[in-house]
Amino acid sequence: MKRYLCTVLLLSVLLSGCSGSTPPEESIPETTAAPVLTTEAPTTEPPTNAPFPEADPNAVTFDEVGEEVAEIIADDEFAAGGTLSVESVDGNNMLKFTDTSTTADSLPDAVQKLRINVLHLIAPDDLEKIRSVEFDLYAQAKADEFVNNDGNHMTVPGWIGGGGGTETADGKWYGFSDFAASGVNEYNLTRSDTYRVSFKLLLAASGKKWDSSMDKVYFQIMRWGMQNLSDLYIDNITFYDENGESIPLTIAGSTVDAGEDDTALTDAGSTEMETT
Repeated sequence: MKRYLCTVLLLSVLLSGCSGSTPPEESIPETTAAPVLTTEAPTTEPPTNAPFPEADPNAVTFDEVGEEVAEIIADDEFAAGGTLSVESVDGNNMLKFTDTSTTADSLPDAVQKLRINVLHLIAPDDLEKIRSVEFDLYAQAKADEFVNNDGNHMTVPGWIGGGGGTETADGKWYGFSDFAASGVNEYNLTRSDTYRVSFKLLLAASGKKWDSSMDKVYFQIMRWGMQNLSDLYIDNITFYDENGESIPLTIAGSTVDAGEDDTALTDAGSTEMETT
């Protein structure tokens, strides 16, 4: 009986000694905090406009000229009336067509039209070299008439597209190919990203071009299919020759010195242009 009690006592001592011992430090597992769960949807910042593209050295940037190089065409019931000005946006000067006549009711048929006086920008002897004209185009929403597929009114410019044309040396009207923006943020920004429009004189080899015999040289820009009340911006007008090289301008800051021809160019550039 005594041997049994001693055995029990000895076993109790041993067990109590083991329970109080500490294992080596390296054997203690590290604890990881439980992940915090949330039911809130992640916030998404609205997209912002891409930086304005760098201009060609021979581009009309509207730092050196103003709205006098352009004219609004309001010659039919669908043509939008408005005003032209040069506006600085984020430090970048652009030609602005402020639409003052289009309404929610006239929106489906409205066309914004303006023309650029080329003789104010290019020397007469360089006119026949021109094979294409390119420029950057933007639209700025100023209402929420556009309704998306969910039925929500959006302050966005919507689809950007149109066309243009000119008169050539043979006195005939020459229509440029229509344009339609692609890959441009026009449905999720108040002011669209830039769209680069290219007007090409594809029939120049057959005489459909400009030349020094012309006293009125202009090209027309038209925007139609508007889905919201919005204004139009033009920037970086550049003229290219058949090799894709930009043609120097004859205005201040140009690489070309017009010299004695300054007066002639000013007179030709200020001539009132006829509507065709």
